[in-house]
Amino acid sequence: MKHKRQRIINRLLFAAGILLPSILIGGTLILRHTDLGQSWLRGQWIEELSQATNSHIKIGHIHFLQPGKYALEDVRISDRESNQLICRANHVDVDYSNSSTNLNIHTLQIPDTTPVTWMNWWNEHVLVISEEHQLKVKVGLTLLNDLPIDELNNSTAQIELSVESSRLTVNWGKQRQPCALQLTRTHHYPTVSTLLLQTNDNEIKLATLDDALPLQIDLGEQATFNGQLISKYHPGKFTSEVDFAADGEIKHVELSKILRHPDKNGIEGQATLRIHRAICNSNHWQRLQGTITGGQGTIDRNWLPQLASKLQLRWLGDLQEESVPYESLYCEFTWDPTGFTLRGETEGAYVGTILRHQNGPILGDRPDSVIRSATLSEALSR
Repeated sequence: MKHKRQRIINRLLFAAGILLPSILIGGTLILRHTDLGQSWLRGQWIEELSQATNSHIKIGHIHFLQPGKYALEDVRISDRESNQLICRANHVDVDYSNSSTNLNIHTLQIPDTTPVTWMNWWNEHVLVISEEHQLKVKVGLTLLNDLPIDELNNSTAQIELSVESSRLTVNWGKQRQPCALQLTRTHHYPTVSTLLLQTNDNEIKLATLDDALPLQIDLGEQATFNGQLISKYHPGKFTSEVDFAADGEIKHVELSKILRHPDKNGIEGQATLRIHRAICNSNHWQRLQGTITGGQGTIDRNWLPQLASKLQLRWLGDLQEESVPYESLYCEFTWDPTGFTLRGETEGAYVGTILRHQNGPILGDRPDSVIRSATLSEALSR
């Protein structure tokens, strides 16, 4: 009787050893290859991602590779209110565990969406998943409106989630030190996101930062920014009763965008704007301080007396050319709500010179003068 019972147990164990792997293999095949399995997998992922982002999620196909490892195809994230597409990924490798999720995105497509639209989605819809859960993202190729963005290829991102805040850190660029962008969003009302950008000697088109600036500025199509800035964002737009600060360098500035002639381009040439201090509080500029330097260019001779008078400068040379060529430009400026000052070269043979001809100074500063105008444009239009 004892031996018979042992034989039955052995047969059951043998059957279990055959059936259990078969069930596991069969279940895996069902998840991989049947419509029922695909529908179940998609439903699980769509529900989790929809709750995490409060957005519309679509997934074309899911490959179950092994527990914790999946491959997702044609993933789309859209804003829940407007149904506007935020981004689309053609293929995503997922490595999931209880403490972290790693996403390897082969190609990320971003529609021609303004930063404000994207930030609204981030600020209002990306919610906490679970405390201490780390989300790391690697992107191979990035497309904006179906056009490749080489600067964003091979970018990496990490999302740190907690009860109090969500933090997104993105690194991109071809330099040894990549550009770094960090978005930190509080979860307590009123919701605020803080944007911190550090370019690390990489140059970024200034136009791409327009929506993150307190005022829209046009310094020319070729203008680039290298430096750091911090801006806070409330739902709706940047810098609505928020703080902003920046320092860095803007290259390829078109001088005709700064010194605007009422009828034509009064000055031709490019310059570099070094920002020492730029501070904005409660949506009002508090202080601007910097230096403008430039090389060769031309300036309209008939405009010089008027320009010198409006900006309280000294006109040092009555040149005869209709379009006066200049060799160098140097101007230190400071601005606050009470007015601004302009100062020329601080050392060498041409101390005080702002604009210099090959034979000597054209415009010089008045060391004790303060221009009582809210803006440079206002001073030029008086």
